[in-house]
Amino acid sequence: MVLWRRGPGVRCHYRTTDTERSLGEVLEEIRPLLEESGVIVEVRVEKVAGDVSEVSFNGLPLQDLVEEIAKAEAYCSGPSRMEELGHPEIAYDPEVRVGCVVPEIIFRKAVLMALEE
Repeated sequence: MVLWRRGPGVRCHYRTTDTERSLGEVLEEIRPLLEESGVIVEVRVEKVAGDVSEVSFNGLPLQDLVEEIAKAEAYCSGPSRMEELGHPEIAYDPEVRVGCVVPEIIFRKAVLMALEE
């Protein structure tokens, strides 16, 4: 289940750096694929007071999932690892923003990680 807790008028601040899509757009694209595999995707919006915008997947805060995945991405595609594999040209770029605005693959991996929990 995807839960978005938000204050009045607050928009979702999760966006992709590479495709310029919102988290909602990414979810709408992968939702049919998940449902074909038997994973029911329920999206619930909970209105709260204040300037809040928090998203969680199966009770796990999206921010925590993104940070965990970004660490693994940095390790798996870091310069030394890519040199070992003979691909230094595709090493992880430490300038890629982490937080609310990340490459789309990070959001996709966050969904999969939440399903594993």
